[in-house]
Order: sequence, then C-alpha cells, then structure tokens
Amino acid sequence: MFLDLYQKVRDEKNSILCVGLDVVMQKFLKRDMGVEILEFCLDVVEKTSDYACAYKPNSQFILFDLNLNQLRKLNQAIHDKGCISILDHKLGDIGSTNLSALHWISEAGFDAFTLSPFAGNILETTARAHRRGLGVFVLTLMSNPESSWIQKESMIGGVPLYLEIAQKVREGGSDGVVVGATDNTTTEDIRKIREKIGEDRVFLCPGVGAQGGDPEKIIKAAGPNILINVSRTIVDSVNQQEKAKQFQEQFNKHR
Repeated sequence: MFLDLYQKVRDEKNSILCVGLDVVMQKFLKRDMGVEILEFCLDVVEKTSDYACAYKPNSQFILFDLNLNQLRKLNQAIHDKGCISILDHKLGDIGSTNLSALHWISEAGFDAFTLSPFAGNILETTARAHRRGLGVFVLTLMSNPESSWIQKESMIGGVPLYLEIAQKVREGGSDGVVVGATDNTTTEDIRKIREKIGEDRVFLCPGVGAQGGDPEKIIKAAGPNILINVSRTIVDSVNQQEKAKQFQEQFNKHR
C-alpha cells in the first residue's frame, strides 16, 4: 500500500520534501541528450537525497529523452537512497490505453504516478494501478491560476468540480491528490479536500519555489500526510544540496 511506503520513508527521512526533476533540455548538448539528462538527474539525487522524501520526474521533460533502461537506472538510484519515485505523467485516456501506460510505468520502476481526471475513469485506473503495485495521485486543484475556471468555477449539481474529483478519489481508493500551494488554492479549499478524501490519502503539492506557493498553508490545513514539491528552485540552483536542506528545514518548522 502506497500510504505505508510513504509514511515509512517520510519518518525515516524526517522530510516531506519532494524534488521535482523538471530538467530543461536547453542545458544539454543535442548529440546524446538522454545520457546527459540521466547523469544530471542522478547527480541531483546524490546531492539532495539526505533531505528529500520523494522525487517526481516530469515526463514532459524527460520521457522522450530517457529510454526504459535509463528510467530504471534513475528509479534504482532513487530507491537506493531510500526515497520514493513518482512519475508526473498526468495520465488520462481510455482504459486500454491507460493499461498500456501502467505496464510501462511499472516496468520502469516508479512507485506512483499522476492521473488526470478528465477521462472520468479514476476508479478503473486506480484499481488497475493497484494490481501493479502503483500508487495514484489524481489532479484535483492544480497550481496554475488558469486551472480555477474548470476546477473551481465549474459545478456539478452545485458542487465545484475539484470537490467531486476529491470524492471520486475517496470512492476509488486512489492514494492521493495533486493540490497546488499557490494563491488560487485557499486554506478552506485544502480543508474541504481533506475532509472529502479522508486522513489516509496523501497530498502532493506543487507550486512552492519558483511559483511562489505557501508551504505553511498546506502543512497546517492538510495535516501530516503530505508531500511538498519543489522543482526549479532546487534543480537550477548552484548548490542543490543546500537548497534541499533549506526546504526540508523550512517545512519541518511548520509540521
């Protein structure tokens, strides 16, 4: 069960920091980009793993450059450091297509992935993912301000869409929700989502760092089962180790 894995790693690491591996391609040479990106990611893991609980490679940055064996090497390195790997893939398609994706996500060695609710098949995809030992984080209220028009302002029977998604997460046994820490997410939004999904689901919260999100708001409103993601502010730093340490300490002050 993903919750058990998460809580074990969180407590051993004394950390709720998730490092997002958003690797900008322009940093690398074109002749063998996959090798360079893998080496860069492995170096980030080596430098920051004392302070991180999880890593979140973003498929929009890496999936077209890293092959299956390279993804396995990356995940093995993450696991060797006692951390969790979450593929930020935003999977969202019909059942047969999702089933193919689940096969390769599992083969690559990830512990969990992010799922878009747009296709409506949260329950089916979660059940199939769990049969492969994969955790599922459902996009619920994202960090970009543009998400509000569909996730907060769109209603189903008078209920905002993000709360309907949270209800499906609970009904389907999904492992967590993706909820941004930026200004378009209020403390009340976080509390309502937590009430819907229950205490035994994990919040994965992007938006801290470059996007200016408030980690204290998330920590105080969502409770102990959370991961706060920081990507560019750590990955692009000249001292990744020190940045990761600073964020771990900052988050722990509010826990």
